[in-house]
Amino acid sequence: MRFAAGLTVTGILGFLLLEALKIVLIPVSQWLIGALAALLAILLKAALIGLVVVLVAVVGAVLLWLYRRQQRAAEEV
Repeated sequence: MRFAAGLTVTGILGFLLLEALKIVLIPVSQWLIGALAALLAILLKAALIGLVVVLVAVVGAVLLWLYRRQQRAAEEV
């Protein structure tokens, strides 16, 4: 009898814990998804800013190379 009572108490406590977790985990999961979405947005923005900086540096280097090439061609003439 004591064994059956222990199983019953364990089952009831497990059921109550499961119901409490159902109530608590919905907002927690929504908060976690929102936080991850915000983090992803920040990382994407940083990556795009980095891409623009690299692109500006490459364009600047190409323009400088073309300018020096034009200057050398003008000196040879």
